[in-house]
Amino acid sequence: MIIDWLWSAIAAIGGIVIALLIAGFFIASAFTLLAAKIVKVENATFGRAMLATFLGSLAGGATSFVLGLLFGPLFVAGAVLSTIGAYLVDSLVVKAIFGTSYGKGLLVTLLAGVLAAAVGFVVALIILGTSFLACGL
Repeated sequence: MIIDWLWSAIAAIGGIVIALLIAGFFIASAFTLLAAKIVKVENATFGRAMLATFLGSLAGGATSFVLGLLFGPLFVAGAVLSTIGAYLVDSLVVKAIFGTSYGKGLLVTLLAGVLAAAVGFVVALIILGTSFLACGL
């Protein structure tokens, strides 16, 4: 009886995680498309933005993992190097998919990251503010 409840809870949590990953993918793709429109990339469509987000995340994640293994003992420097490497490889993917220059690809990658971070920061502030209001602080 308890085992059934536990498996149901694990399945529900797994479903929520999968739904959040899919929603996050579409939101990240929208940020990539918005950044491509701001940078004035000629072939910017939502389909290409989705492909660039997916493949760029895979390539950037693999690069970050390898660089993290190589430079991991450097702690902060290793984390910085792996992040920079991931952005550089991600911008190569954006360049190839949108058929643009490397400079525009790098700008799209960086701008999409900045936009996502800014929106995430604002959402976190809103959640934090409403939680303080709910507590009466």
